[in-house]
Amino acid sequence: MSELSTKPIDFLFNRWRTQGDGAAGQAMAQRFSDWYYAVTTCRLGDAHGRGPLQRACVRFQQGILSVTTPAELTEWSHGLLMEEVRMAGGRIAGGDFPNQLTGGRSPSELLKQAAGKLTPEQVGLLAMAYDPEVEQEAVITAAEALGGYPFAVLDARLAAKRALNEGAGIAFSELADAPNLDRGPLPLYEAGRMQKEAEEASFEKWMLTDMSLCKDIAEFGVFAQAIRAGALRGLKAKSSASAPAAQPRLAPAAAEADGAGRSRAALPLVLAGLVGLLGLGLLVAAGVWFFLGRG
Repeated sequence: MSELSTKPIDFLFNRWRTQGDGAAGQAMAQRFSDWYYAVTTCRLGDAHGRGPLQRACVRFQQGILSVTTPAELTEWSHGLLMEEVRMAGGRIAGGDFPNQLTGGRSPSELLKQAAGKLTPEQVGLLAMAYDPEVEQEAVITAAEALGGYPFAVLDARLAAKRALNEGAGIAFSELADAPNLDRGPLPLYEAGRMQKEAEEASFEKWMLTDMSLCKDIAEFGVFAQAIRAGALRGLKAKSSASAPAAQPRLAPAAAEADGAGRSRAALPLVLAGLVGLLGLGLLVAAGVWFFLGRG
């Protein structure tokens, strides 16, 4: 991993803008590429989000030189992306969107298969948590027996990812040893449960500071959309016959013994092809590369 890939956006922007550092410009372009992809995948779905994603990337490329300070960079870049999201109709209600990560297989069917590896309580909690028609208080109540909210939802989500990885070969690059409680708002964001647009915007801007979180949201996006569309509804009774009884508090699932053998799913590069400008070695992200998967 390049040292620049872990540097803050402000650092990369200043290096690119003031010193003409091409490597910093490329790292910044990659960061915004992954961020834009994660947001559009979560809000619009993998396929429906491609157009808005591409247009936002072109606008980013065309307008980045108008941004003169790091302080305005996040607001400006997020604002133009949200304009594209709104013009596309806003957050979708969910759906079944096979892509490259699923190997062209139905995310809904893969989730139904993975549900057999979860406890019935975990299956039911995920179905409730990602269903915007279920009251938030009901989700919190259901989570109490599994360790409390939001831990139980994060733990069930991680258990689903592990089951998809082990049972269906889904090559998640982000597969933590245990739920990260600092990411408590994650299920709220994926489920479209945040009460105000300002909350979603604040969470998305925070995503730009944590690329592991961006990758997690991007990779799980098709499965979050499938759960929202009802992939796990009605499976609780079916899984009860074979699943073990829930414990008073779930311990985090054990980590894989060796993560080196796990194939890693790369996020798409949509801001690339950096070119020199103004004779100062300034670089701008340009061009649109491959999107993750085609249905």
